[in-house]
Amino acid sequence: MIQKDNDIISEKGRVSIAKDVVVSIAAIAVTDIEGVVHSRRGDKPFRRGEGMKRQIDVQVEEEDVKINVRAMVMQGFPVHKVAKEVQTHVKTQVEKMTGLTVSGVNVDIQRLVKAEEPAAEPVKQEVEEL
Repeated sequence: MIQKDNDIISEKGRVSIAKDVVVSIAAIAVTDIEGVVHSRRGDKPFRRGEGMKRQIDVQVEEEDVKINVRAMVMQGFPVHKVAKEVQTHVKTQVEKMTGLTVSGVNVDIQRLVKAEEPAAEPVKQEVEEL
């Protein structure tokens, strides 16, 4: 099997993997890590991984994939441990899902975010009995 750019060529033919696919896999992997904040305050909830896509850059050079992740960590979580978990999990998931080789995952922790305080009064919903 020969790998060229983001193409995998074998005796059965060629498989091409778009950068956006790698970005999506990496984004989902990042959101799996406890302590990573995946949206800015005030953002609407995203589907799993969608909020992180804009925070991930991927470079594919021949047989080498490099991934850069910009993230925010929730206050109270050890930043170095969260960053290490992001590196390991992103590398594992991208390699497992694509067959490409990830040579590096750079993590740039940009902010430490306070956990949002819960609402003072929970919203009560009336349930109609059947």
